[in-house]
Amino acid sequence: MMFVFLACVSPGRIGEIRFGILPAMNAKDPSKEPTAISAILKTAIDAIVTVDETGSIVSANPATETRFGYSVSDLIGKSINVLIPSSFQLGDNRKETGMGHRKDGSTFPLHLAVSEFEVDGQHLSAYIVRDISDRNERQARLEAILNNAVDAIITIDRRGAIDSANPATESLFGYSQEELVGQNVKMLMPNPYREQHDGYLKNYHDTGTKKIIGIGREVIGQRKDGSTFPMHLAVSEIQLADRVLYTGIVRDITDLKAAERKLAELNSDLESRVKQRTEELRKTQADLVRSEKFATLGKVSGGIAHEIRNPLNAVKTSAYYLLNASNASEEKIREHLERIDRQVSLIDNVVTALSDVAKLPEAQLLKTDLKAILKTVIGSTGLPSTIVVENTLADDLPLVLADTNQIVIAFKNLVRNARDAMSEGGTLKIHATESNAEVDLHVEDTGIGIAEEDLGQILEPLYTTKARGMGLGLSITRAIVEKNGGRLRVESELGDGSCFTITLRKVTATD
Repeated sequence: MMFVFLACVSPGRIGEIRFGILPAMNAKDPSKEPTAISAILKTAIDAIVTVDETGSIVSANPATETRFGYSVSDLIGKSINVLIPSSFQLGDNRKETGMGHRKDGSTFPLHLAVSEFEVDGQHLSAYIVRDISDRNERQARLEAILNNAVDAIITIDRRGAIDSANPATESLFGYSQEELVGQNVKMLMPNPYREQHDGYLKNYHDTGTKKIIGIGREVIGQRKDGSTFPMHLAVSEIQLADRVLYTGIVRDITDLKAAERKLAELNSDLESRVKQRTEELRKTQADLVRSEKFATLGKVSGGIAHEIRNPLNAVKTSAYYLLNASNASEEKIREHLERIDRQVSLIDNVVTALSDVAKLPEAQLLKTDLKAILKTVIGSTGLPSTIVVENTLADDLPLVLADTNQIVIAFKNLVRNARDAMSEGGTLKIHATESNAEVDLHVEDTGIGIAEEDLGQILEPLYTTKARGMGLGLSITRAIVEKNGGRLRVESELGDGSCFTITLRKVTATD
């Protein structure tokens, strides 16, 4: 009678091997081995090698050939040391893991289980070998992730003692691994967090109520040198086979807090600048009211709101993101701060230009790229998807003389009017024609058009065909164009769209 030792491995628990004893093959007469046992040995994924008391291989299953590269006939009679180094001893001194040697000279990590038994008075040993290369690779991958993570990752036990900490923890807090492991994690916290920590753990163990676990929150960390810093802490619970660990992921949010302070400063500055500009506009409005042409320009506040609403919405959106994003990157924070700064500058430019138009100042005529201006205007106007834009301005369109800040407002007014005229959708066409001395830029829509009786007054102050509107947009546009030495004209038919044309002087060699 002979016995076969079978390994039973629980899912996810590689290396837990239990042995069962079954009637098995006759080592000297394989033809007598029971069919079931033969099938098990032949299909087993682990190498199973039988060795006599001299260390010589008596038998081996097909998986042994696969694992080590030897044929069974090559192995019979050879020392087990050919496959497994002598550091693996029989009996109580055996090791569980080590390296196996293949025929081609390569090695691989293995898990080994050895059991001794007797058959017909012969002392034998069964070696069951499992290739654990994949497990080691996964372990190495996880270690690489932990070791290269930019956030500190700390594990503690039920008592709060630090079980492990990655290199980022050392960099963030200034302690070495040796100084951290075994110490209570509260050493990384200032009061009152330090005093409260053990109470949180005890309360959770006693009641199961989670106050920190599974919930990210902002706390204060304390470095070895006593300095403190704001951090975001996320704690999770890990259930192992024999114990419970808690993992804390710590992110330094010093930069985020600095960005929040910068945002608050920008908001304060924005509020101050808006108040200042509002006061300037109030004074400008008072001057305009005294003017016969703009006697009723007290309604200008609504028009100004129309000009600055989009930039303010952009500021509001970025402010909301910065105030609520818990894990925003430094690049994302900088992107939104720069966006706020740009929008505030845009508001400032718009308000300044409107004030200048109201006062009818002299335009600062400079070389201006109309194609670039129209691209910016179209991109910032917020056209719905139902409107198709056909911009056919040539790359070599001549430069013109214009005050950029003022002329942008003029084109914005025309593009907005075209958008409003095409509430059901349509086509916005931007094209240009030129003569020897001038460039005509046409803003054409396929909207509702303008009635013939309205065309003569459509450019006059306070005249509008809209249900809601002050009637200042086109009159301001004409004033800007004329101050820039140009002309504004309109062609339209009711139900057949409109075409507004701005004519400006080309830049010449003497400009």
